[in-house]
Amino acid sequence: MIYLVSNEQIKDIYNDKKIDFDRYNIEIKTSLSTKQFSVVVDFVNNEITGDCVAYGSWFDIGLDECIELLEEVQKHNKSIRNFKHIIENLQRRN
Repeated sequence: MIYLVSNEQIKDIYNDKKIDFDRYNIEIKTSLSTKQFSVVVDFVNNEITGDCVAYGSWFDIGLDECIELLEEVQKHNKSIRNFKHIIENLQRRN
């Protein structure tokens, strides 16, 4: 099962740079394991990045996996803001 554990919106200025992103903390649980994901939608740089903690390791995840997780969040109306335009721009680049 996929669970949205938490989400947060960060808007601020840090070292004279604008910061504007949403973070989604997601868990995928099976009977044998739990994977914890963090997906960040950056509205300043129009980027989506993510990482995962699973099987005793911490690693980055690719754009496709980030998008799949975000689509699950959107299915349940749990997204903070609309980021469809960022996904479309990133998919056109690839």
